Amino acid sequence: MKGNTGKILNVDLTSGGAEIEALPEAWYRQYIGGSGLAAKLFWERGRFDLDPLDPAAMLIFMNGPFAGLRLSGVSRNSVAGCSPLTGHWGDSSCGGYFAPELRYCGLDGLVITGRAGSPSILILEDDRAQVLDASDLWRKGTEEVTRLLKERYGKNARTLVIGPAAERLVKFALILNDGHHATGRAGFGTLMGAKQLKAIVVKASKKTMELADPEAFEGLRKDLNERIKEALASNVLHENGTAANLMGGVYSGDVPVKNWTSNFWEDAAEALSGGTLTELYLTRRGACAYCGIACKRVVEVKDGPFAVPEGPGPEYETIVAFGTLIGSIDLAATCKAGRLCNDLGIDSISAGGTIAWAMEAFERGDLTLEQTDGVPFVWGDMATVIDVIIPKIGLREGNLGELLADGSVKAAEKIGKGLDYTVHSKGLEAPMHDPRGGGHGMALTYAVGARGACHVADPMLFMEMGARYYPEIGFDLILEPQTSENKAEAAVTAVALGAIENSACFCNFADAEVTIPDWLTLFNAVADYGWDAEEMMRAGKRIYFLKRLINHGFGLTAKDDNLTPRMLEPGKDGEAEGSQVDLPFMKARFYELMGIDPEKGIPTREALEAAGMAEEAARVWG
Repeated sequence: MKGNTGKILNVDLTSGGAEIEALPEAWYRQYIGGSGLAAKLFWERGRFDLDPLDPAAMLIFMNGPFAGLRLSGVSRNSVAGCSPLTGHWGDSSCGGYFAPELRYCGLDGLVITGRAGSPSILILEDDRAQVLDASDLWRKGTEEVTRLLKERYGKNARTLVIGPAAERLVKFALILNDGHHATGRAGFGTLMGAKQLKAIVVKASKKTMELADPEAFEGLRKDLNERIKEALASNVLHENGTAANLMGGVYSGDVPVKNWTSNFWEDAAEALSGGTLTELYLTRRGACAYCGIACKRVVEVKDGPFAVPEGPGPEYETIVAFGTLIGSIDLAATCKAGRLCNDLGIDSISAGGTIAWAMEAFERGDLTLEQTDGVPFVWGDMATVIDVIIPKIGLREGNLGELLADGSVKAAEKIGKGLDYTVHSKGLEAPMHDPRGGGHGMALTYAVGARGACHVADPMLFMEMGARYYPEIGFDLILEPQTSENKAEAAVTAVALGAIENSACFCNFADAEVTIPDWLTLFNAVADYGWDAEEMMRAGKRIYFLKRLINHGFGLTAKDDNLTPRMLEPGKDGEAEGSQVDLPFMKARFYELMGIDPEKGIPTREALEAAGMAEEAARVWG
C-alpha cells in the first residue's frame, strides 16, 4: 500500500494489550481515511446499544492519506466514535504534529477500547505500545501535563492530553495536542477520561513514507506549497489569524450576539478583530507541521485583571464564544477564558454556547440563584465567567457545575425550561457563524450534518462567501448569502467535498488553493486510488451516506435534521434584519437531490446502490 500504511493499532486498556491490524485496501479507496475510514470501522464493529462512556465503546484516531507529507494543510487527523455530548455519531479534527508522527510510526490509526484500572498513559514508540500508570498526572491541567511529558519523553515527542474536565466526565471535554491544537468538538476528551487515559505519547525514529508516484507528487507539492503560501487568504490568516474576517462578519450579521438574540454589535468589529489581537497581544505566530500559513496565535496579556503569560491565543470561535455571544467585547478576557478552557480541557464553543444560554435563562427568570449556587449570570460579566463559572463547569462543582457540564440541551431539559432558545443541531452547540447573516446554506448544512451544527464539515461557508468554485464538477453557482435559493443544490456539492476534505484530513484554509485536478493528483500520486473526478465525488457522497446510516442506528430520523426555534427566527438587526431561513424548503429539495427518504432520513436503496453501497442498502432496507 502507498501513502497509507494499511495498518492500525488496536489497544485494549482493560487488558493493556495492543495488536496491529491490517485493514482491507478497498476500504481506503471507498472511504479515503480520517473520519470516513473511522466511520467504516464503526459501521463494521461499533455497537449502537452502548452508552458512549461504556468501556467497550470505541475511540478512534485516524489519519488521512497525506499525513506526514511536507505539504501545507495535511497535518490534521480525525477522532471519532459515539459522542458523549450528543449520543450519536461524532467526529472532530485537529491540526498540529500528532498525525505525521503517527504515520511515521507506520500506522494510519488507533482504535482504543476498554478502561484502564488506574489513570494511565499510552506510549507509542514506532510500532511498540505500552500502557503505563499515570496516577501522578491525574487531576493536573493540560499545560502542566504536556510540559511534564515533554520532559520525560523528549521535546519532539508528540502528545495528546486531557484535562480535569474530562476526568470528571464533562460532556464537552477536548483533547489537546502539544498544548496548542485542540480536538474540541463532540466530547472525545470525555471518552478518554472515561477510559482513564490521561494522555497518548507518540515517538517515531524514522520520518519517511512510500508514495505511489513520488515524481508526480513532488512536482505538485512544490507548486501547491507556493500557491498556498502566496494566496491572499493565507497572508491575511498569517497576519491576523482566524479572526481576520471577524470585522466583516460583524457587519454582515454572521457574528452572533447574546445567545443569538441580535445580529449586530458595531463596537465588536474593532474590539475583537484579528487585527486588534495582533496589535495588542500577539507575541509570535505558530503553525501546524509543515504549514506555510502559520495562522496560530501566541499571545501575552501583560497586565490588568485578565493578564495571562505567553501561550496559545484564541481562535475566532473562542473570541466570539467568550465575546459577543455572552455580551462582552473584552479581548483580554477572551484570551484568558480560552487559556482556562484549554487547561481544564473543555471545548470553548460548547462552553460559550452553554453559558450564553444560561445567561438568557437567568435574565428571563428560568434559572435561579438557588440552581446556580448563588452565582449570578449577567451578560458581559467576564470576571465571574472566568473566576467562577468556567472552573465550576470544568470541575463539575456544585449545582452550577452539574447543571452545565452536560451542555445546554441537557441543562434546559433538567430545569424544564429554555429548550426553545438553545442554539444547536442534534445536541451539538452551534459554532459562531449565524446563517441568518452569514448564509442560509449554512443553516441547511448545520441541520443535515451528521455530527450536528458544524461549520467545518463542508465548505458551504466559503461557497456562500464566493470563495469556492468547482467548475470541473459542475459547481459554478453565484450564491447570495441571505436567501435560501440554490442552497440545496450547493449543499449537494458541499457535503461530498466536505466528506472528502475531512477524510483526507486537509485543512480547510490551505485547501482553498487545491483544485479538483489537484485533488486527483494527490490521491493518485500519493495513495494510488486510481480515481477520476466522478469516482472521487462518489466517495465523498458514500462517506456522507455512511455517517447518516450510523445515526440511523442510534435512532435518528429526518426529524433530527433540524434547527432550534431561536435559529429560525428572523434576523433582528443590522444587515441581517428580517433575514429568515426557509429550512423546510431547502431540506426537502436537498433530500430530493440526494435521494434521502423524507421520513427515515437515510438514503434510499437506489441512492445507496448508486454510491456503491449495496451491502449497506441490504442491511438497512432488508
